[in-house]
Amino acid sequence: MTKKFIRHWSVGFIQGSFTPLVFQIITPPEAFERINKIAEIIPAVVQNENHPYYQNTMLQDYLRRYGTVVESWYPFGGRGNTDKVLKNGTIAAIADHHGKTPAQIVLRWQIQAGYIVIPGSSNPAHIAENANVFDFELTADEMQSMKKLDKQARFENW
Repeated sequence: MTKKFIRHWSVGFIQGSFTPLVFQIITPPEAFERINKIAEIIPAVVQNENHPYYQNTMLQDYLRRYGTVVESWYPFGGRGNTDKVLKNGTIAAIADHHGKTPAQIVLRWQIQAGYIVIPGSSNPAHIAENANVFDFELTADEMQSMKKLDKQARFENW
């Protein structure tokens, strides 16, 4: 295990044994596989950078065989990158169509794509806005438009 692959992982203890339950920030499937070989319990969640420009569907597809789900880290691109995501023309057009904000479109896309998404905010208005994503769905064409934004461009370089 190296910091190149795993920045941090949370652990649980079962009868005094060291048992990884949730990983945070794991990039290649090989890193998950190495730890999964020594785990007593298959991790339920892997937290990984995930936003419209870095969708990392390969990792999501790989983890699905274990019943493990990806939680989106930096769902809006992370500090210093939020505008790059939320001011995207495709996202703005979809937002206008639904009468929603670009942030709500990004969150709805991630939910429909099968990711766990928990955006962070200390702003009460943003928190309320982020929670208001369950009264609409993106169409198949809109989901395809979001998929086309994937550049495999990470904003972090741990």
